[in-house]
Amino acid sequence: MSGTGRSGSGGPIQKAAGRKDAAADHLVAVAHEVLAETPDVRAEKLKALKRQLEAGTYHPDEGAVAEGLIREYLAKTDG
Repeated sequence: MSGTGRSGSGGPIQKAAGRKDAAADHLVAVAHEVLAETPDVRAEKLKALKRQLEAGTYHPDEGAVAEGLIREYLAKTDG
C-alpha cells in the first residue's frame, strides 16, 4: 500500500486550506476586537425610545417607516 492513499504530510490543498483558515481566524479576532471597542450605541438609543414611549412623546415619521419597510421588502425579494 505504499505510495497510495493520503499522505500525512499535507499536500498543497491542505496547505491552502490551512492558510484560509488562519486568515479567517485572524479576521474573526479583529472583528471581536473592534466589537469590544465599539460603544453600545443601540442600547442607549433603545433606552431613549423607551423613555419617549413611556412619556407619550414618541412620534415616528410614518413616511420614513413605510419607506424603510418597502426597501427592506424589495431587498429580500430582489435576490
